Amino acid sequence: MTDLLSHLRRARILAILRGVPPQHVPKLIETLLGAGIELFEVALSDDLGLPGLRAAHAAFGSDVPLGAGTVITPELARQAQQAGATFLVTPHPVPEVNAYARAHGLGLLGGAFSPGEIYAAFQGGCAAVKVFPAGVLGPDYFRQLRGPYPDLPLLAVGGVDAGNLRAYLDAGAVGAGIGGALTRADWSNPDWAALGRTAADIRAQAGEPL
Repeated sequence: MTDLLSHLRRARILAILRGVPPQHVPKLIETLLGAGIELFEVALSDDLGLPGLRAAHAAFGSDVPLGAGTVITPELARQAQQAGATFLVTPHPVPEVNAYARAHGLGLLGGAFSPGEIYAAFQGGCAAVKVFPAGVLGPDYFRQLRGPYPDLPLLAVGGVDAGNLRAYLDAGAVGAGIGGALTRADWSNPDWAALGRTAADIRAQAGEPL
């Protein structure tokens, strides 16, 4: 858990791969790595997720921090671990997944939205709390949360891109999970150079790694 938080504080960006065909996952991760993005989550919300996670693990092994997202049951957590995930990400509070992560030594980013959920997620063993959907209330929500919870590590997820990433970080988020802005492509004929340029632009907004 501590290692995951340290990596998140350093990297600032968690790339969320959702809906990416498994055959393109290794090349996409390679492209994002080339742009300076170091931390990755493969979302398990569709049939591409587990094969994509396996493809990423086969290509990079333990060299790249690799998480599984949209983990909403202990069974999905088990499948994610078998596919190579070293940390789990939930979209909302799922105590059973929290318990699985603790029992199996996996990192955890638990999803929450309200102040009560956010505090409970951190108390439940999350390395950082994934505040989702962050875009509903924007960076000022993170600034307001700093009052009662000055030391809680919060990850902004949902609607974050190059145009507002800096605002979330300045408002106190330790980092941001970014999906569509990094992975939007015609997967029948991906433009790798364009994906790399977009990733580099987003990475530049985050500043140098700590």
